Formats: sequence, structure tokens, C-alpha cells
Amino acid sequence: MTAERALSYEVKAGLEPVTAFTVCGLSAVIDNGEGRAAEQINDLWQVFFEKQVARLIEGKKSDVIYAVYSDYEGDHTQPYRLTVGYVVEGGAPETGEGLFTVSVEAGTYATLSARGPQPKSLVDTWVSVWESDLERTFHSDFEVYGPRFFEEGVHEVLLYIGIREPKA
Repeated sequence: MTAERALSYEVKAGLEPVTAFTVCGLSAVIDNGEGRAAEQINDLWQVFFEKQVARLIEGKKSDVIYAVYSDYEGDHTQPYRLTVGYVVEGGAPETGEGLFTVSVEAGTYATLSARGPQPKSLVDTWVSVWESDLERTFHSDFEVYGPRFFEEGVHEVLLYIGIREPKA
């Protein structure tokens, strides 16, 4: 998958190879303890839109928003980093304004679509991932918020879950 391919939304549930790319945006460490993760994630998104982060990032490839989950301290129940931002050209740009860059690792990703009322559809999709038998890497996962997310009645978010290479 390339950042350009994510724009086309020709993605169906399954497995897809992803080439490495870099996202620049706002970032926070999310802690699932004490049920605070939802509040922390909502706060990050609120600041992202209030600061109009899109205007702060030079070299962004498109207006498609990415939410990258990285730096897992274990599995999904442990703290991890969430970065909300945009794919940038040629690696990490100069960062200011509290911006952070994260590299999405190349590899095989399970792809899913969360379509419908948000954030319920997205949360339901994540619950299905957590309850699945996917052999996750816990290196990097990401969500794609492209044009169909903002389309009335669709509100589709694409999820890419890093998994161990399937055995041949």
C-alpha cells in the first residue's frame, strides 16, 4: 500500500503489503489503564483540529489524515504512542509547534474498513481486532481518514494492522 493507494479506497478486508512511509503530526502516549484511553484519544483529536495542524506541516503529500499507533510497550493493553497527522515527502521534516514524526514500518498489514456512524464503527472494528487471533507485530498500525470519512452517510475509516509475515 502506498499513501496514494489509500486515496483510492480500493481496499478490501484481507492482507496487503505496505511500503514504509512517514507521518508528521501531533502525538501523545496513550495509557489504557484506568479506562482513560478514549479520553486521551479524544483530547488529541480535539487539539489536532483546534491547532489546524494541516497548516503547520510542510511537505505533506495530501489532505488525507493518518492516525499511527506505534511504540507499543507490549500489546494493546499497554501504553503506546498515537500520532495524528499527514504523510510527508522524503522522511521527517523540520518539526516545530510540538509536531512529531513517526515512521510506519514496511510489512504485511491486515486491512479492515470501519464504515458508518463514528466513532462507534471504529471502536467496534478495533474490538474485533483485539478479540481476533491475528498475530500482530505491535510495531505500527494505522488508520486512514480519506475523502470517504467526510462523505455524508459513509464515514469510512480504513484500518491497517501490522501482522507477522504469513507462512508460505
